Amino acid sequence: MYKKRHIHVFIVLLALLSVTGNAQTTFNSPFSLKGIGDLPHTGVPINSALGGLTIGMRQKGNIDYTNPASYSTRDSMSFVFNFGTQGRGSFLSSQNSFAKSYDLNLNHLIFSFPVTRHLGVAFGFVPYSYTGYTIREKVLSDDPLYNPDVGELEYLFQGEGGVTRFFTGASLELFDHLSVGFNLDYLFGEIKKTHTLNFLDSPGTLNTRIERRTIVSDFSYDLGLQYSARIGENNRLVIGLVGGNNKKINYSVEQLDYSIAVTSGGKSYNDTIRYLQAFNQKLSIPFYIGLGFTFTNEKWLFGMDYNYQDWSKSALPYSHDKLTPAYSIRSGVQFTPNPRDFRRYWKIIHYRLGGHYGNTYYEVNNHPVKDFGISFGAGFPIPLSRTTLNISWESGWRGSIEQNYVKEQYNIINFGISINSFWFVKRKYK
Repeated sequence: MYKKRHIHVFIVLLALLSVTGNAQTTFNSPFSLKGIGDLPHTGVPINSALGGLTIGMRQKGNIDYTNPASYSTRDSMSFVFNFGTQGRGSFLSSQNSFAKSYDLNLNHLIFSFPVTRHLGVAFGFVPYSYTGYTIREKVLSDDPLYNPDVGELEYLFQGEGGVTRFFTGASLELFDHLSVGFNLDYLFGEIKKTHTLNFLDSPGTLNTRIERRTIVSDFSYDLGLQYSARIGENNRLVIGLVGGNNKKINYSVEQLDYSIAVTSGGKSYNDTIRYLQAFNQKLSIPFYIGLGFTFTNEKWLFGMDYNYQDWSKSALPYSHDKLTPAYSIRSGVQFTPNPRDFRRYWKIIHYRLGGHYGNTYYEVNNHPVKDFGISFGAGFPIPLSRTTLNISWESGWRGSIEQNYVKEQYNIINFGISINSFWFVKRKYK
């Protein structure tokens, strides 16, 4: 009975894994027009609530895939999985307009379990990049750029899609205090971008549209290291280091240029101008490095991360985007009043608070785009189980109207469940 129940649960988890890997995401931000799209903050709701803190995190009931060295902390006969969804609301403002959007997506599905006492593994699906935007620019009769010989114009820029990351990794505890790990990543996905020029004064005129599909499919890697030391009887310090990439990712491009005319009756007619296919193209993803630490005891957790990745020398064919070095500083704190007082539930809740500040990897209007925000959340243990429901809320701002033309204020809410079960123990009773 016990064995069958776990087999049924495992089948459900595999089904979820398939759904997560093939799910279509929705996203909306004009900044995702740049480069390969918007690169989301890594981590699960626990990390999000702590400002994105990941590198020095080493917890038995949570899978910190950003630093694969953490996998060796698994209990000897446990099976851990994290599953989560994410909702996002964006409020965009410029000098002359204001817009808002809302999205809800599956965010991650990750598994981890021990192989031996000192060797742990993990695998799962997480997002790598998002693309989603609709931008309209009109040249009307009162615009300084208006040309009466051409008439009023509308430029329409649209994008959708993204890149998903499937990773599988392992971690080995070499000594009592030192662990090393790696992730082998498979990046796959499709990004579609469309540029349309509409002549507003002349219905039936042949408007112009360019559709470009970029299909990404290749492998990458991540490396991690963690050093853990006891300080006193109940305190622990973990120092983490991560790095990876610095390789050219394969992708292919399919581009269709055509004219489109719409009659007064609403019918459309297309006329192909050019069709282009290019295979074995190279997308240069630069080396990244991150350093972080956490200090923990029975009630408190505090930590800080620093990440750096120089995109300024990266080559993105068919793109004129100016890329720049990206960095971020992240910090967070967690407080659990009394993790052993099960009679008063509010005392075993994990309360979290964090923040981040940094530069994105692209420029807009020849100025870097700043990104900063605050976050908070909580972990709610499920009574009589080793399961925790994690919730986080993040509010952030990036860009400025003065320097980047657009300012985005975003709110992200994450829901996740973390299950830590002893799957490999046979019960002595029925």
